[in-house]
Amino acid sequence: MEFNRRATATAQILAGITPNPLDPALKRLVESDTFKEHQQWMIPSWAHVRGRIQTMETWRSHEIKIPGAQKKTLLYPFSGPDFLNAYTLFPDHGRYVFFSLERPGTMPDLESVTPVQFTKLLQDVRSAFRDIFERNYFITSYMTKQLTTPWIRGTVPVMSIMMALMNRRIVRIEPLDLFPQLTQDYDAPDAKRPPVLMRAVLIEFANPGASGTQQLYYVALDATDKALEFYPDFLNWASQYKPATVLLKSASYLLHDNQFSKTRAMLLDAADVVVQDDTGIPYRYLSQNPWQVKLYGRYNKPIRPMKYAYQKDLEAAYSSQQEQVPLPFPFGYHWRGQKSGLIVAHR
Repeated sequence: MEFNRRATATAQILAGITPNPLDPALKRLVESDTFKEHQQWMIPSWAHVRGRIQTMETWRSHEIKIPGAQKKTLLYPFSGPDFLNAYTLFPDHGRYVFFSLERPGTMPDLESVTPVQFTKLLQDVRSAFRDIFERNYFITSYMTKQLTTPWIRGTVPVMSIMMALMNRRIVRIEPLDLFPQLTQDYDAPDAKRPPVLMRAVLIEFANPGASGTQQLYYVALDATDKALEFYPDFLNWASQYKPATVLLKSASYLLHDNQFSKTRAMLLDAADVVVQDDTGIPYRYLSQNPWQVKLYGRYNKPIRPMKYAYQKDLEAAYSSQQEQVPLPFPFGYHWRGQKSGLIVAHR
């Protein structure tokens, strides 16, 4: 498999990994004190996260069985750049479709950065990764700032760094225009356009120890019903490879809001497996035929700004279990003190 050496090396350096072989043009960066300081933060931080990932991998191997995963698509709405959890739980899917508000952006050009710029770039990388490493989720309000600095632009650099940390190689990064006519129409004076212009990117990546590649489509858009009136074919595009697996995590309870009814309906129609915390699809949609549900961990009422999303029926379902089924890793907003819960639903 032929990798994109420049993109892969860029991701590795930002991840605190020295590329092998090392491009001479990048040698000055990996030999700098700035890079060594970055490694001193990334290496122990990633070692801590690897412990969590190994726990998740062991749990996944026993609890989530998805036949023919190599031919399936994982849909991850409101994902941000969270490749880490998606790939840990579903490493074998052939295709991943992420969508959220954050722009995809581009990879930085390391060959042209000055020492001062390189220092600021690595500082921004550490800032962007601090929450996902500690809490296992991104904080949306922080992420908006973290992904729009002069040095880290968008989700692509963050997802690429995660791929490097997980020993994956980048084959290509390709900007996509899923609906070219609508992109043209967006700037028309009378266009009833949403606040966010859709932007998309394809990252094809590979395991160096295996044959074949996997594809990650990341789409930046507003997924409210109103905004989707401008992009009426997006949900059909996202669900074209059904039955799909759906992952929902730290999703701000958006699918509890009828402003997202079209996205919610698409997910329920397209999915045959849903893995989520309580912030995803409301439990009442999954607690009836044709769904079979298993609950892990415990139910905790939503955190303070989101108390409106309390689910009495989900709390009752947890309480009625004869024996609590443990969840051995943090997942979602209740990440401290083994308070997380997780729902696995099969159709």
